[in-house]
Amino acid sequence: MNICKHRTAWPRCIECHADTYRGWTLSFDPPPIPIRDFDWSATGPNFDASWEGEEDGWVGNGEQVFARTRIGVIEEINAWFEEQSA
Repeated sequence: MNICKHRTAWPRCIECHADTYRGWTLSFDPPPIPIRDFDWSATGPNFDASWEGEEDGWVGNGEQVFARTRIGVIEEINAWFEEQSA
């Protein structure tokens, strides 16, 4: 049996198991920093990024959001769709 970083038997750990919402891939991957605002992320199906040089670094096309919780990242996706329809 495989055990994930949350000490749960894989693949039952909902935090490690990536899923989708409105075509976006949701994932839980908490960085090793005390700020929890980036624990959940969602990436759109058309996400693209390009290297813009040392000054700007990697620049994405906007189809990526971050949040503290799974519900928060879903709300961010909904807000992204609302902004696109305006």
